[in-house]
Amino acid sequence: MSRRRWCFLVLAVAAAVLVGVYMSRGYLLPPMAYWLDVGGPPRRADYVMVLPGDANVRPFVAAALVKAGLAGRVLVPKTESAPEVDDGIYPSSDELIGRVLVHRGVPPEKILILSGSSNSTCGDARALADFLESSPGARVLVVTNHYHTRRARWIFARVLKDRAGQVSFVSAPTDGFRPDNWWRVEEGFLAVISEYLKLARFIVGI
Repeated sequence: MSRRRWCFLVLAVAAAVLVGVYMSRGYLLPPMAYWLDVGGPPRRADYVMVLPGDANVRPFVAAALVKAGLAGRVLVPKTESAPEVDDGIYPSSDELIGRVLVHRGVPPEKILILSGSSNSTCGDARALADFLESSPGARVLVVTNHYHTRRARWIFARVLKDRAGQVSFVSAPTDGFRPDNWWRVEEGFLAVISEYLKLARFIVGI
């Protein structure tokens, strides 16, 4: 077989695969998002921890858990500062989360900013690990978006080690897309694909 025919065959097979995936997207693509979600039903805990990011949803879920009596206090990781925060243009992530929690009825004295300076999920896990050193028996609900729960659980398990069993994850919804339509919305497409790339980096240890 000539090189030209071989290239044509490869392109034809690739095109057929892409067409097949596109035609079956309603069946193949939703499971990609559902697989990322390992959050469970909330259960009674001592604390609920809000992971930074998506302040439009995550702190609202945490506040609802406190108001429902499922957690007594809220843990918020202190985030690494940025120039726009230092210049007073934007509030820090932990400050914004605190404002939302108070606005949703959580008393300020029930909000605990964790020590440290985090800029990643791994940093958030380390902040919780340090906190559990002084509260070794505490049980914690961790709130994050549904597509982030699997990677977050893996990271927290690696960092917390024997104490990982004290933590469970609660899935927060997302504004603008759902697991069954994520590929139709730019925000959803970027979130899910990015999460798979981050999972791959975590697995290979980059």
